[in-house]
Amino acid sequence: MEKKILVCAYYAKNIGDDLFLKILFDRYTNVQWDLLTANRNYKHIFKDYKNVNIIYTYRDISFGSKRYNLFFKINDLFLKYKKYDSLINIGGSIFMQSPAWKMKLNERDYLVNHFRRMNKKTFVLGANFGPYKDDIFVEKYHSLFKKYDDICFRDLYSYNLFKDLDNVRLAPDIVFSLNDKRNKKKEKCAGFSIIDIEKREGLKEYKAHYNKKIVHLIQEYVDQGYEIKLFSFCENEGDLEAIKIIADKISDRNIDNVKIINYQGNIDKFLDEFYSCEIIVGTRFHSVILALLNDQGVFPIIYSDKTYNVLKDLDMEGNSNYIKDLDGLDIKNAVAASKHHKIKNKNILLEAEKQFEKLDLFLEKIN
Repeated sequence: MEKKILVCAYYAKNIGDDLFLKILFDRYTNVQWDLLTANRNYKHIFKDYKNVNIIYTYRDISFGSKRYNLFFKINDLFLKYKKYDSLINIGGSIFMQSPAWKMKLNERDYLVNHFRRMNKKTFVLGANFGPYKDDIFVEKYHSLFKKYDDICFRDLYSYNLFKDLDNVRLAPDIVFSLNDKRNKKKEKCAGFSIIDIEKREGLKEYKAHYNKKIVHLIQEYVDQGYEIKLFSFCENEGDLEAIKIIADKISDRNIDNVKIINYQGNIDKFLDEFYSCEIIVGTRFHSVILALLNDQGVFPIIYSDKTYNVLKDLDMEGNSNYIKDLDGLDIKNAVAASKHHKIKNKNILLEAEKQFEKLDLFLEKIN
């Protein structure tokens, strides 16, 4: 009998989070996946997966002066989530202390409580924890995490915050387990993953330094004979707009060597472009992970501690730079470092499979 699982994730056409979903669906082909989103993009992104559905009722409706989520209300009154065998929360930075964190916490608590009452398994896969501003946030999530059957973090820092819980584990980022056998012939090309600094808390003041250094790095790579690709991992978060601003600052003599790649939901097409680069100058977290996975040279530009924490776990925190320290970056040293900065421990590819260890056991048991 085919099993049905409800999936909570970050549904914003972000290539990193979409890769999590792709890996999940490819690993368990005999499971019916219901995505807790009404975002129709996801029907298109996973159109080749006949076992993937989006939930069109996951939207708010007005009833008098009050608003209700239709999907939750239907299940509260009639369906009671009985058609699902399990609940999965999968994603990277899904536990950040945003202004609306209490609302998200309440939704997660509501779902996990319903599944617990029915003795159905609940999982958190692939996440890191934070950033957060106060201990109350940690305490509230500590209480919530107790209710899950299995939580697997992707970095030691997050694991250490909750290691007193018996259901908490540690394994490398899920994308390290991407099983991709396509032809990955590399060209003399340097790829840049760009983000919108202005939208990142505490980084807005470094925007000018960031843009200036990226332009100088591009110029140096072009002078060394490289073609350039600028990658937008998530247009919704401003990557593409940030790229356009940087592209306008590139000199006329260099702009012909520059190509812009915007992720629009076609995972394979985006990866083909990304894998063709010899070197990645990566700001996005998963630009660094993909480069390490694909044995590309990489120079990480760190905008969040989640990147530093993973590099530290891999003993690779050297030859990287925090955005706030970019003003002092030596361009030629960075370019030289990028050509040799590659993953040392290949066992991490097998270790990443452990993210699914408990889910493997559960699905094997119920099949």
